[in-house]
Amino acid sequence: MFSRSKSLNNRDKLKLSFSQILLAFLSGILLATSFTFTSLSFLTWLALVPLFLSLYNYKINAINGFKLSFIFSLTFYSGLLTWLFRLHPLTWIGFTETQSILMITAAWFTFSLIESVGLSFVGFFIGLLKPKSINRILLPISLWITIEYVQSIGATGFTWGRLAISQFENLHTIQSSNLFGSLFVSGLIVLTNTVIALSIIDYQKRKLSYKPIFSTLIILLLNVVYGYYSINYKVDDGKEINATIVQGNILSDQKWDMQAIDMLNLYKGLTEKALKTYPKTNLVVWPESAITDAIDLDKQKSIKFSEVLPTLREIAVKNNIYLSTGIFTIKFPEPDKYDISNSILTFSPDNKILGPYSKRHLVPFGEYLPFRNIIEVVAPSIAKMNAVGRDVLQGKDSNIIDTSFGKIGGIVCYDSIIPQLISSSVNDGAELLVLVTNDSWYKDSMGVYQHNAQSVFRSIESDRYMVRAANTGISTIIKPDGEIISKLDPLVKGFISNTVKIRNNKTLYTQIGDLIAVLALLIIIFSVIIRKGNDLMSMKNE
Repeated sequence: MFSRSKSLNNRDKLKLSFSQILLAFLSGILLATSFTFTSLSFLTWLALVPLFLSLYNYKINAINGFKLSFIFSLTFYSGLLTWLFRLHPLTWIGFTETQSILMITAAWFTFSLIESVGLSFVGFFIGLLKPKSINRILLPISLWITIEYVQSIGATGFTWGRLAISQFENLHTIQSSNLFGSLFVSGLIVLTNTVIALSIIDYQKRKLSYKPIFSTLIILLLNVVYGYYSINYKVDDGKEINATIVQGNILSDQKWDMQAIDMLNLYKGLTEKALKTYPKTNLVVWPESAITDAIDLDKQKSIKFSEVLPTLREIAVKNNIYLSTGIFTIKFPEPDKYDISNSILTFSPDNKILGPYSKRHLVPFGEYLPFRNIIEVVAPSIAKMNAVGRDVLQGKDSNIIDTSFGKIGGIVCYDSIIPQLISSSVNDGAELLVLVTNDSWYKDSMGVYQHNAQSVFRSIESDRYMVRAANTGISTIIKPDGEIISKLDPLVKGFISNTVKIRNNKTLYTQIGDLIAVLALLIIIFSVIIRKGNDLMSMKNE
C-alpha cells in the first residue's frame, strides 16, 4: 500500500515538458488558422494531432492534461475570436477610443477564457482515466462531442468554435449532419486526429496496428459516399417561390444616428429597384433591425414615426408580395412599463401583419446584461454596451409565420448558432427558413463569414432552404444541401434573388436531435466506471 501511495505522489509531481507545451500551442495555432482561412480548412483534420501527441506520448496526470488542453484551447479561441476587435471604436455608444479598445480586449479575452475552460476537460479526463486500447480513441471523441454540446445550451450558448463549422464549404463531408447533426462531423474530425496521433506513437514503439487506420478510412469513405448521394440523388421537391434579399449596407455606428424614416426610405427605394429587376418575386426579406423603430402590435402603430407601419403595409400590398423585415416590437404590460423584442414581422399582400417571431438567443452585453446588479456596481461603463438602451425581451417559442405559399420559420442573428432552435422551428412546421441578421458590427472580418457558415449547417440539418438577409452582408440564399446559390458580399448596397422551395419533410436529425451527445456521455461514464474498477482491483491485489 505504501508503494502505491508513493507512486501516486510521484505521478502528481509530473511536470510538463517544453515539448508538450509547444505541441499544445501548435495545435491551437493550426486550428485557428483552419477557421480563419477557408482555403486551409483541411488543416482541421490534422490540427489536433500535436495536442493528442502531447497527451498520449508522455506521462501525464489530470492536472497536466487540463493544462495542456487549456494552452491549446486558449490559443485556438484567442485566434478564432480576433474579429471582435472590428467592433472598435465604440465611440458611438459613448466610450472614448481608449475605453473602447480596453472593453473589446477584455471581452475578447473573457470569451476566449470561458470557452477554453470547457475544452480543457478533454485533457483532464485523458490524464485522469489514462484510457487503454480502443478507449484511447473513443474517449476523446466522446469528450469533445459532449463539450461541444454543452457549449450550445443555456443563455450563454456559444458554438462558434465547433470543429464542424470549419468544413462548411466541403459539402460532401458534412451532409451527414442531416442524420446526426454537426456534432457527428466534429466527432469524425476528432477520430481522424486521434488515430493519426496514436498511429505515430505506436509506430515509434513498434506496436502499430492497422485496424484503427483502416476502420477510420472506411468510416470517412462511407461519410463521403453518403454526402455524394445526398447532393446528387436526394429529391429536391416542393412548391417554388422567388425570394429577394435587400441589403442596405448601413454600418452600426451609422444606424443609430439615422432617423428610422430615412432607413425606411432607403430600403423602400432598393426594394422598388429589386422588384423591377425581379418582377416575379413572392417574398422580400430585409435584415435585422432594418428599421430602428418599434411596432406596438396591440395598438397597430409605430412608436417614433407614424409613417413606418403604413409604408410597410403599402409595399406589400402594392407589389403583391410578402415583406419580412427585422424590426423591434414593443408591449406595454403596464402604462409606464414596456418590453421590447428583436423581432421579424411579415407584411402580407392582403394587408395583414404576420408574426412576430422574436429572437430567442440573445447576445450578452449587446442585448442584455448578465449579472446586472453586480456589473452596474463593479463596472458601470460595461452596462452601456447596449444599442437599444435596455435589456431586450427574450422570445419564448418558434411562432411560425403562416403565408399563402407555406410556413416560415424565423431566425434572428445569434439564433442561428444554436441548432436546437432551428430544429424546434422545423418540428413546429417551418417549411422555409428566413434569417435576418446585423453583422455590421464586424464589417468584412472573418467573423461575418464564420457566422454565415453556421447557416450552411442549419440548412443541411433541417433540409430547408434558407433566405439569409444581412444588414451589411454577407446575404445568402442557401439550398438544403448547404450550397450557397446566391450571395451578396459584405459592405455593398444591393439585392439578390433566387428560387427557393417550400419543403415539409423531416430529417433524422430533426427527429432525434443531438442523441449522439447522449451516447458520448454514456461512453464517458462507462470509461469512468472501468477506471474505478481497475483501481479497486489494483488495490485488492496489493
